[in-house]
Amino acid sequence: MERANHAISVRAYEPGDREGFARLVATVLGEFGLSVDPVLEADLDDPGGVYNAVWVATDNDEVVGSVAVWLLEGGAAAELKRMYLRPAYRGRGLGRDLLDQAIGWAHGQGCSSIILDTSTTMTAAQRFYEAAGFVRTGARTEHGTCDSRCEVLYKLELPNASQDRMPRYG
Repeated sequence: MERANHAISVRAYEPGDREGFARLVATVLGEFGLSVDPVLEADLDDPGGVYNAVWVATDNDEVVGSVAVWLLEGGAAAELKRMYLRPAYRGRGLGRDLLDQAIGWAHGQGCSSIILDTSTTMTAAQRFYEAAGFVRTGARTEHGTCDSRCEVLYKLELPNASQDRMPRYG
């Protein structure tokens, strides 16, 4: 995908992306007054080993976006994690590209639903997920070593995996 003279692409995570991935997460958390917590962000040491699938959006090899998924309930459901974009890349459809990649992967794995959580302070993310068809299911507070975060929980029901086409959401 070419945008504004930049080579922006969405691709599978590679081990060499670890530092850029971690930097992206820290940057976006900081934007919302949150810090990298060693308990809540333990996955940043090895995202490729923690999640079943991870993608990054890159602009000339710089990680500018990410999304990760892991399977739950023996593969019957999936959880979306680490959906982040640098502020300058928001509103261009890149977030939709990342989300569609993750949803399509979960659908291909035979998942019947996908869940996620997002911080109560990330109101634009909440609107984004709701526009994509996710339904709010509750809230919780996560506790780390130095941070506690109020989270809003969402769920998206996926069509039967035996259907031929995965619809674009939103």
